[in-house]
Amino acid sequence: MLKSCIRVSVRNWFPGLFGGLLVCGIAGPLAVSACAERKPAPQLPAIDVVMLSDLHLDPFHDPAKVPQLVKAPVEEWAAILRSPDSATQEADFAAVQKACKAKQLTDAPYALLASSLQAAKARAGNARFVTVSGDLLVHDLDCRYRASLKLPKATTDDESLSAAFAEKTTVFVMKQVETVFTGIPVYIALGNNDSRCNHNRMDVQDAYLKATAEATIDGLVGVSAAERKLARTTYESGGYYAVNMAAPMQNTRLVVLDDIYMMSKFANCEADENDQRGAQEQITWLGNQLDSARQKGQRVWVLGHVPPSVNPKGALANAGTLCTGGAVEGYLSSDALANALVSHADVAKLALFGHTHMDEVHLLGSGDAGVPMKVVASISPVSGNIPSFTVGKVSPSSALLIDYTVFDASNTTGVDTTWPKEYDFKETYGEPAFSAKAVADLIGHLRADTSGTGTESLAYQTHFFKGHSPMPLGPLWEGYVCSLDHATADGFRSCVCGGK
Repeated sequence: MLKSCIRVSVRNWFPGLFGGLLVCGIAGPLAVSACAERKPAPQLPAIDVVMLSDLHLDPFHDPAKVPQLVKAPVEEWAAILRSPDSATQEADFAAVQKACKAKQLTDAPYALLASSLQAAKARAGNARFVTVSGDLLVHDLDCRYRASLKLPKATTDDESLSAAFAEKTTVFVMKQVETVFTGIPVYIALGNNDSRCNHNRMDVQDAYLKATAEATIDGLVGVSAAERKLARTTYESGGYYAVNMAAPMQNTRLVVLDDIYMMSKFANCEADENDQRGAQEQITWLGNQLDSARQKGQRVWVLGHVPPSVNPKGALANAGTLCTGGAVEGYLSSDALANALVSHADVAKLALFGHTHMDEVHLLGSGDAGVPMKVVASISPVSGNIPSFTVGKVSPSSALLIDYTVFDASNTTGVDTTWPKEYDFKETYGEPAFSAKAVADLIGHLRADTSGTGTESLAYQTHFFKGHSPMPLGPLWEGYVCSLDHATADGFRSCVCGGK
């Protein structure tokens, strides 16, 4: 007879009292085998990841180079863009800016894009993957294309003249990121400016998606051939895809959305504002992905561009009417995306978005039953902000974003630009990780500081709008904080108005 250690479960006998009882006794060889201890899966060390958003490359910064770009293959664009500026660059660019007034400030010239990518590579030399939260293209591309080539302004909504150039520019930006971070996955989402037609517009199975699919799929390093094939199919249909994240990430699924179709101001390329096929297709697909992940015991990250939240700016500007039925503008046309994530908070561990160009922290849902959402600030300085990128620290075993550090630029040109550390999440807010509970705790602290003048509140306002001193919002602060954990119009109004 062999003396062995036998695990006897008594949970069913005394529920709530014992989880299991370990006793030693006399048993045979079969009992020894059945009693073998299961070792927990080893916890892998944390890894660095790079998070980018709103790159908005402006290839028209030196308009004299545009005819060369039109004719040259994408592989030659970098050499053209980094070549010395033409003698008339300043005057030519001023003329483009004057002709195209959609944005008064400038998007990212090639020098800034290149500088940001090299700096991110240097700051996260051991990064294991990269996320890009959309908006690769410059604002108002069609107008800038025509102005650079000295073509007449469009008299209709047709932007087909610049469509091929929009596709080439998108592929170029994708390949630039993938080249700098060669050998690791680059997960890219599209934004509301990433289209062959007007911003906030796209067709289902659009030609733009087919033209940019290969470059997107090329970034999926370490993903199986079968998943890459399926990802290409869904991307070409509506700009979305899902993959099991490559090692060292464990048992984690990445769901990438193109939520341009879900925007409140969406129309297809034919200007039909009632075409909801793209939104409906993606929401159904997302639900299936989340359900499947739950059944398989997987964790999920969601990557998109337009955050599923309210836009507090307009509502708070008209605060006098908000509580008497005034409109609350959402970035998306419905609460479907937010609701899908909240109802799957048990599997959805992180949501990454961009679009606002600001550095934001949100929670979808509440407390432990919520989904932490990071809105990544922009490389483009077009909103008057200083460019920045984010380096996250992630547990590949749990898919938890443990911490992140933001680095911002010393100037907006990319010329002789340095990228010092701006702040670190843990150091600044004293939270142990970017978990649902920690984000809920942080938002709770911000809400309790009703004047918005406490240390954490001032830090949040400083980092929110890069390069600007904190400007306490006074009576608007409490309303703004409501937008951080109330993603729906009804929830936001209830939070702001209370018993009013």
